[in-house]
Amino acid sequence: MIIVSLLGTDPYNAIDYTKRIHKGLTEIYGIDSNDLEFFAPASFIIHDGMEQTSYHLNVRIEAPYDLQDREEAAVNYLKDAFKDLAIHVRILFSYFDSEHEHVFFDSDYPAFMTESNVVKADSHHEEAEEEEDFAEEEEPYMGDIIGEFDAYVREHPDATDREVYEALTGIRKDVNDRHRNKKKD
Repeated sequence: MIIVSLLGTDPYNAIDYTKRIHKGLTEIYGIDSNDLEFFAPASFIIHDGMEQTSYHLNVRIEAPYDLQDREEAAVNYLKDAFKDLAIHVRILFSYFDSEHEHVFFDSDYPAFMTESNVVKADSHHEEAEEEEDFAEEEEPYMGDIIGEFDAYVREHPDATDREVYEALTGIRKDVNDRHRNKKKD
């Protein structure tokens, strides 16, 4: 099995990209579609304290040694495929002896979830009513909490970060209390 890890990209963007490149990679490697998986964790690339996510993309490909001769074709394919996903792309190959890979599939289930075998639950009318009731009870505060906070900052230009934080916390508590008491009236 080949695992392609995409580090430093939005996992939801990765879903679209992997859908586009899955077939091309299986053709390059001459493998069955079920022998290729992608891993796209919610991750950040950071350089010198600055987030580089979607600016830099690190791609790691774990593949059996016997497919090492396909590396150049995979690199050429992926660098073009990822040019719209990130500005800079790094591709690293890690090879392993197939004898050290152990994959276990439960024969009671399909190997992968697909559009055709995913169970879609029906929504229950009772649950929808409960959600509507909750939404009606919990109206968001639509007042001007920022104006109160800005007024505090103007009145206290020398306040420490801690004092500003405590003031904001107090303003938020006061606004929440006023909002809740208004709804009870």
